[in-house]
Amino acid sequence: MHRHPRPAAALLAALAAALLAAPAHAQEGAGSTGATVLQLTPGSRAAALSGAYTSATGDADVLFYNPAGLSSLRAGAALSYERFVEDIALGSLSGVLRAGSLAIGAGLAYLDGGSVREVVPDPIFGGERGIETGNTVSESETAGRLAASLPLRDGRIRVGAGAGFVSTSIAGQTSSAPIFDLGAQAAVSPALTLGAALRNLGGSLTGDAGRLPSEARIGATFQAGGPGGFGLLVSADYVQRLKEKTGGLAAGLEAGLLPAAASRFGAVGRVGYSTDQSDGGLGPLEIGGGISLGALALDYTYRNLDFFGAVHRFGVRWARAPIP
Repeated sequence: MHRHPRPAAALLAALAAALLAAPAHAQEGAGSTGATVLQLTPGSRAAALSGAYTSATGDADVLFYNPAGLSSLRAGAALSYERFVEDIALGSLSGVLRAGSLAIGAGLAYLDGGSVREVVPDPIFGGERGIETGNTVSESETAGRLAASLPLRDGRIRVGAGAGFVSTSIAGQTSSAPIFDLGAQAAVSPALTLGAALRNLGGSLTGDAGRLPSEARIGATFQAGGPGGFGLLVSADYVQRLKEKTGGLAAGLEAGLLPAAASRFGAVGRVGYSTDQSDGGLGPLEIGGGISLGALALDYTYRNLDFFGAVHRFGVRWARAPIP
């Protein structure tokens, strides 16, 4: 029987371990979680804030973290791309439109695991050594979502729900599972928004390919403006991984020139930090920034993943003014 080596799968597993925001507590069922694409941080601006996006507003990428946030937009779209090592790359795409009072959004995250040469046991050496066949095998993961959000109490309360799928393909073998999201947000004041969400709910991937990384999130975002258009935003999330029974904190800070009616130009710097489950503390710090002109924004995020090296994410966002 032919066997395929899975260095791409091993790299994806190591990458997920390096990027997950959870402390190094003993884990129940550790190592049995699948769908790496659901464990990474999608989005353009969200990456620089370490995924502390449960209470985010005004950005289509919020549907990856809390579908309730879609109601903060009239319309919007976002695209991001990040390349790791060995041709591994992560991309995301999201969009939202309003139909009356209902906001409807769609999002797609794609993880390209690259390709490797196929090796099978060499009968001459009793299967103890491998021989290349000349073929290549590849690995990829895709997660798609549809979500809807409804504003209540003049938009001060927002509720949302989403459903979708995740699919993994390794050397031609495919596994999949449905995923479900629920969320709510509350605008406590013009400056403070609270959020809570259940994310990636579901069972296990088909073919015994691992359990879904289901999680519960609570978060808060505080934004304050200053003279001359300068201001800051602070966001923080606590993430509880339901099946592993671990938790972690993600937080981000954004500061700089915020776009306003008097000046449509904006330029901000961002820094994010998340607790990390690996003993090596791989890449818990993200640094980035963005510039915007009217409804259009360009984002960049940098992080150093130790033996994975420097990683750069680029993104673009478009959004119409949030609903008052």
